[in-house]
Amino acid sequence: MDQDIWQNILDKLEENINPQSFKTWFSDTQLVDMSDKQLMVRVATQFSANYLNQNYRNVLSEISYGLYGRRYEVEFISQSHKTAGAEGEVPEYNSKKVTLNTKLNERYSFEEFVVGRNNNFAYSAAKAVAESPGYTYNPLFIYGESGMGKTHLMQAIGNFVLKEGRNCSIFYITSEAFTNEMIEGIRGNKMPEFRAKFRKVDLLLVDDIHFLSHKEGTQEEFFHTFNALFDNKKQIVLTSDRPPKDIPDLEKRLVTRFESGLLCDLKNPDFETRVAILRKKAEPENIQMRDEVFDFIADNITSSVRALEGSLIRILAFSSYNKLNPEEIDVSTASDILADMITEKLKNITLDSITQKVCKNFEISVPQIMEKSRKSSQSMPRQVAMYLANYLIPQLSLKEIAEYYNRKDHTTVLHAKKMIENRFREDQDFRSKVEQTINDIRN
Repeated sequence: MDQDIWQNILDKLEENINPQSFKTWFSDTQLVDMSDKQLMVRVATQFSANYLNQNYRNVLSEISYGLYGRRYEVEFISQSHKTAGAEGEVPEYNSKKVTLNTKLNERYSFEEFVVGRNNNFAYSAAKAVAESPGYTYNPLFIYGESGMGKTHLMQAIGNFVLKEGRNCSIFYITSEAFTNEMIEGIRGNKMPEFRAKFRKVDLLLVDDIHFLSHKEGTQEEFFHTFNALFDNKKQIVLTSDRPPKDIPDLEKRLVTRFESGLLCDLKNPDFETRVAILRKKAEPENIQMRDEVFDFIADNITSSVRALEGSLIRILAFSSYNKLNPEEIDVSTASDILADMITEKLKNITLDSITQKVCKNFEISVPQIMEKSRKSSQSMPRQVAMYLANYLIPQLSLKEIAEYYNRKDHTTVLHAKKMIENRFREDQDFRSKVEQTINDIRN
């Protein structure tokens, strides 16, 4: 009967909150004690208990009043909380028992991450994982081009867990370092130690997982490491410069496992987000610059967040060297300072100019490249043109590029990008020709 009361409260709650939130926080709850005024509910971890007590007690009390005319006070406790006759007790929770294999960058926190339309989904997912590792979005796979903030979000998860002081171990490593440690383990006959090292952590953060490409032995070892952690509800977070299915020669079973959690990508930030990033980076040093200079940088440095940071550092270095106050820098001066960083937008690169150069270098006419022919002599230059449009004009959407070249939808551009990148690895002469085309377009 007591369990029925709690189940009825849960059923009502489920009607009123997000399904993922309900699954994350309430799927493993159990009523362990009850009085006329209180319900005591057990959850898996102390962190979950703290979170639920802080965020759900009032709403649950109101639900109980609506169902039974009585406002029960709901108290959540962890598995380690000792109650009379409780089964399955675990050692007393130690709020400060946290270990870390390497120092994380303290600047990589959620507070320092500038959220915009380009990254809001990835940010929200990372925050959810940090708040409930092992229970929400496992694995979390974050991908995007270099300099978009993947490592920042990944380490923000580790820093959040570290700051909370939860009873867990955190391991951050790059896939390249994972490979090197595995090689050392094989050479020194220490593979059991190597496996134990990675398979007993609570939070595994692996950066640049795409470097597992072509490494069959490392993939085999990581496959078993992944399974061991996942089966024990340990959190796995991975970053890559592309989605799992686009990583060359990645075993299908690894692709399947990487895709079994949540995939989220980081795109180029829009203008407003770029301005916000610049202002955020200037805040710690109390640096003041003219609004029009912030706008100028944001309008013309569009390739990545890292490039935005680099442009700001360069302007500040110029100011310091010339003993100027940053506020004295105007748009003209900023343009001179950043001349070699200014994006292709200022160099009048357009879809038309890209198409014309590609046609010239690949000896094809503009009408031919626009046709829907599948002949290699036409389809290959067209794929090169779409690849370069995506690379040289990052502010364009894939849909806009597809429409310009009379293609059906954005997937055609994704396919073109994949085909060109694959050919780069196989044909150095082809790659040189494309790079020469890029130089011709830029100049």
